[in-house]
Amino acid sequence: MKNRSRWITPVFGVLIGTVMGIVEYHRNGSAPEALTVFAIVVGYSVAVLVLQRRSEVAGLFAGVPVDERWRAINTMALAGTAQVLAVVLVVSFLGVELTGGDPMPYAWTAAVLALTYVAFTLWYRWRS
Repeated sequence: MKNRSRWITPVFGVLIGTVMGIVEYHRNGSAPEALTVFAIVVGYSVAVLVLQRRSEVAGLFAGVPVDERWRAINTMALAGTAQVLAVVLVVSFLGVELTGGDPMPYAWTAAVLALTYVAFTLWYRWRS
């Protein structure tokens, strides 16, 4: 299982990089831009793969925390990220609303964030 877990990030990195590269190519018709997008995503995945055995942080980024302390660090980092994302979405929504743009992408993203938070809160409450 540990070897399988080690390869999840690079496999998904190649898949996501390929899809993003194809989308970029079809959108702009530029092979260099498509290859750049592919290289960034795959490069991150390869860096995490290479470094995860030497660095606890890289292991965490690969989704393989070393112990309970690193799981707690991951949980706190995700909570902080969600709080910052919520503020950014509200500010972006208001900024676009004030300038006459379409605020719906921000509204939908904020709604998904809020509903996901409520759903997971209820799920973990039910399981505890």
